[in-house]
Amino acid sequence: MISRIQGKLSMISDVFALVENAGVSYEILLPSALAERLKDSGQVGQEIAFETIHYIEAGDRKSNHYPRLVGFVDPVEREFFSLFTQVPGLGVKKALKSLVIPIRDIATAIETKDAARLNRLPGVGARLAEKIIAELHGKTAKFALSRTDEPLARRDKPVALFADEAIEVLTQLQYKRHEAEQMIENALRDDPTIRTAENLINAIFRKQHEREAP
Repeated sequence: MISRIQGKLSMISDVFALVENAGVSYEILLPSALAERLKDSGQVGQEIAFETIHYIEAGDRKSNHYPRLVGFVDPVEREFFSLFTQVPGLGVKKALKSLVIPIRDIATAIETKDAARLNRLPGVGARLAEKIIAELHGKTAKFALSRTDEPLARRDKPVALFADEAIEVLTQLQYKRHEAEQMIENALRDDPTIRTAENLINAIFRKQHEREAP
């Protein structure tokens, strides 16, 4: 099993990286937010090490199977992901897209049996949320103690133009992009009739004000 790869980060896309080692380039799938952070930090061309999971992906035909690698920069994140994907029905690619909140928050939801929170993760419906709790409850407490507060995946970009405008406003106000997207998602869930960036920002302000009020 390939558990770690170190080499030059020769290329990075939204979902994978190429790492060159001794003339061989390894394609490593990455959670989208991690890929974005590595790209923004200017690490392309630099030495890097990924903690990896090696798995076999089934092709369209029963006889076609392809070796794949998933990478993380933290061995704790790799350990959590390896455990997370043991849940039947939670494949690697679905799991990669679901990590839109920090792993400590996912682990906390599992340990407190908060199925509603897990249900809000992309690709995780009510039935799968219950299955995750049934399979992993009692096994993820140590991950709930993690101090890492960055999610590993980013949510799909809102398609509405006014939501894009609101994200731009919030990032100009020094909110991180994933924070802005989460605030927008919460506001639109509370009031799906919002259709302008101004009304969306006002709704976010009211929600923040209610939360901070004594």
